[in-house]
Amino acid sequence: MKKRIIPIGLMFIVAIFGVAFAHEPTATQDKGPFTLKKLADDTYVLYGRGGNIGFAVTDEGVVVIDDQFADLAPGIADQIKSVTSKPVRFLINTHHHGDHTGGNGFFIKMTTIVAHDNVRKHMLEAPQEMMASAPGQIQNLEARIAKLEKDDPQSKDLAGLRTQVENAKKSLESARSMKLSDVPAPNLTFDREIRMYLGGREIQVFHLKRGHTDGDSIIYFPQTKVVHMGDLFFNKVIPVIDRAHGASTAEWTETIDAVVARVDPACQFIPGHGEVTNVEDLKAFKQYLLDLRAAVKKAIDGGMTREQAMKEVKLEQYSKYNGYEQRFPANVGTVYDEMKGSK
Repeated sequence: MKKRIIPIGLMFIVAIFGVAFAHEPTATQDKGPFTLKKLADDTYVLYGRGGNIGFAVTDEGVVVIDDQFADLAPGIADQIKSVTSKPVRFLINTHHHGDHTGGNGFFIKMTTIVAHDNVRKHMLEAPQEMMASAPGQIQNLEARIAKLEKDDPQSKDLAGLRTQVENAKKSLESARSMKLSDVPAPNLTFDREIRMYLGGREIQVFHLKRGHTDGDSIIYFPQTKVVHMGDLFFNKVIPVIDRAHGASTAEWTETIDAVVARVDPACQFIPGHGEVTNVEDLKAFKQYLLDLRAAVKKAIDGGMTREQAMKEVKLEQYSKYNGYEQRFPANVGTVYDEMKGSK
């Protein structure tokens, strides 16, 4: 299965601020593409255009994990209905990014949305953050477009950059008009752990330490041995490290260790991005974070500046990972800042 890849500039705007579109009444609806795969008894993964969705069907209703983008939400509902006519009892957001929460505006009308305390906090803050940051993002994108139009007017990157500008402007406009009460933030939150018991099923939803953000949840179905990791796990994909919202690569590796120690080793793991896999691939992702930190520490110890490290640090063993060219330098810069204690 090949998934559509969003250019990194747009992906970051959408990932952090995609909530801005959640109540846009004129948003175009997209019924796909989706790939639905059964993992175990009544437990499924749904691949689409954003973060991977998981859902479990019980006698008392459906538990859904993440909901991608606003325009995909009706299509997500249709995919669930293709399996069961039971209602969605709970929707769990693994974290606050818009490629995992963009459908909240659709689903919040029919169900209870559950997430860590910080997910609600970040979603409610998103419009103000968008208004503060988007003008600079737009200005930078427009400057890149102007330079490309001058230096390489036939560049294939121009169309993508123009789309990024258009989407950033739409997000900014939406943020300016949005009331706080319009933000479809989770309406049931927790600090450390919550457990659900539906139709004889136990669903464990828990937060450990920081990782991709400061509000990541892991969802564990012990009976069917399925774990949804959200963006704590990018399977053969270079991750986004959202330090602005509490990410910590040091704690991220500890979080993965704690998950591995807690769940059945035979579990199937749903990553936030990439294919469903096993514990060995989760450990391989942890090794990427360890190798990244070691390489950045070596650069710092060698006296490199942040800019030099971003240019010179390489991890060729991960060069085939999706997004290596686009996101790896940013990973280096983010870990550099983390280790130096920079904001």
